[in-house]
Amino acid sequence: MDQLRTYGGRPGADRRDERRARLLSVGRHLLTAPEGPSGFSVRGVCREAGLTPRYFYESFADAGDLARAVYDECIAAITVDTVAALGELGTDNRAAVHRGMTALVDLIAADPTRGRLLFSPALAAVPEIAECRVSSTRMFVNLVGAEASGRVELQESAAVHVAAELLVGGVAQVMSAWLDGHLEVERAALVTTLAETFLALGPVVAPDDPLADH
Repeated sequence: MDQLRTYGGRPGADRRDERRARLLSVGRHLLTAPEGPSGFSVRGVCREAGLTPRYFYESFADAGDLARAVYDECIAAITVDTVAALGELGTDNRAAVHRGMTALVDLIAADPTRGRLLFSPALAAVPEIAECRVSSTRMFVNLVGAEASGRVELQESAAVHVAAELLVGGVAQVMSAWLDGHLEVERAALVTTLAETFLALGPVVAPDDPLADH
């Protein structure tokens, strides 16, 4: 553990954390390169980060472990900011849905690497990213259901589950097409259409849903 000793007046743990952050940054850059993730490997990451494999393995078990960490970091940022946006507007359901969708679209559009991590077909060939995408889809489905249930009295039903799956899968497809340039629509129109689609499903999953009255 000599690498954790104080050196140059800086604790070893601080230097280890800085190395980990550098590896995450480089890993994200190589995974989401426009030409594909072919350069993503332990050797490639270490070369780009200017670190030896010794320092790679103090933070990650292998390249797959780093890929998961990169994806998880991206998803965490998107989830926290989107949920925060939803919660800022209290019981104003329509405004909350629009605010949450605006936050989601802007977070993904502001950084191309986020869109590639979530949607790029090239990354489906990275097993760890493919697994993470399945897990994050399930997480977002549960999040949509929980958020809706927190605003409206919803009973467990097939309609609720189908709607959550439809919304999450639909948003993913729309965002993928939009980021790739296959869907030519202005950002404001994209946000409005996605938000109104969410709202339109309210009466389907809960006929007495107050979302339909706003």
